[in-house]
Amino acid sequence: MQHEDKRQLKEFYEDEAEQLSHQEMMYLKGEKHELWWHRKRLSYVISYLSEIFGESRIKTFVDVGCAEGFYMKYVASSHSETFCIGADVARTYAKKAKTNVDNPNSDYIVCDVERLPLRNGAIDVVLCSEVLEHVYDYLGSLSELNRVAKKHLVLSFPGHSYLYHIMSRTRIVKKFADNLVPDVGHVSEVQATKVKEFIKDNHGSFKIRIGGALPILVFKVIPSIRLVETIDDLICKVLGYFGAINYATIHVIKIMKSGC
Repeated sequence: MQHEDKRQLKEFYEDEAEQLSHQEMMYLKGEKHELWWHRKRLSYVISYLSEIFGESRIKTFVDVGCAEGFYMKYVASSHSETFCIGADVARTYAKKAKTNVDNPNSDYIVCDVERLPLRNGAIDVVLCSEVLEHVYDYLGSLSELNRVAKKHLVLSFPGHSYLYHIMSRTRIVKKFADNLVPDVGHVSEVQATKVKEFIKDNHGSFKIRIGGALPILVFKVIPSIRLVETIDDLICKVLGYFGAINYATIHVIKIMKSGC
C-alpha cells in the first residue's frame, strides 16, 4: 500500500469530519428508507453489544472508527465502569467524539486500523462498524482487530445485493450501477465468506445477522416501511438458508474468541 493512498484516505475523512455530522445524518436525519437501512444495522450492533455486556463483566471497550462517538456514548451511558477508547483515523472525528461523550472513564486516539497502538489481547470488546470497506487491506485490518481483542469482536460492513452482482457482469452496466452508489469513500468490497474463513482459521466462533437484501433504490418504490421490513426479512432468510450472505447489503458479526 502506497503512503500516498493512505494520506488521501486520511484527508478524505478529515474533510468529512469537518463538514458533516455523519452519524447524526445516518441515524436521525436521512430519508425514511435510508434511515430504515442504517437503523437496522444499528439495531443489530446494539443487540450484540447488549448480549456481550450482559454475559460477563467488560472492563475495556474500543470503538475503532468511532466518528462522532455514537457507540461510545451508548456504552459509556450504560456501563460507566467500562473504560472506553474511541479510535479514528481523523483527528477531527476523535475531537468530536471526546466532546460528545461526557465520560471521564474514556480516552481517544488517532490511528490507522491497520496499526493499532494497543497490546495483544488488551481490549475485552472491540467494535469496528462500517470501517473495513474504507481500507485497502481489509483482511490485514481484520487481523489487527483480532490481535487486540481479548473476548469479543463485533464487525459491521456493507455488501452489494444480488441485483448489483447481476448488473456488474458487464462493464457498461457495472459502470451504470456504480454511478447509482454515492461516493462515500469505499475502497474495498468486504466478502462475508472470507471473514467467516478468517474466523475459522483463528479458532473463533461467531453469530451473523444480515439485512438489506435489496438496494435502497428498490425499497424506495415501496411506500410502507413495514412492508419493506417484511420483504427484507423474507429474502434474508432465503439468503441465509442457501449460504448466500455475500448478497446482503448489511452484515453484522459477533465473534467470540476461543477460550471465552
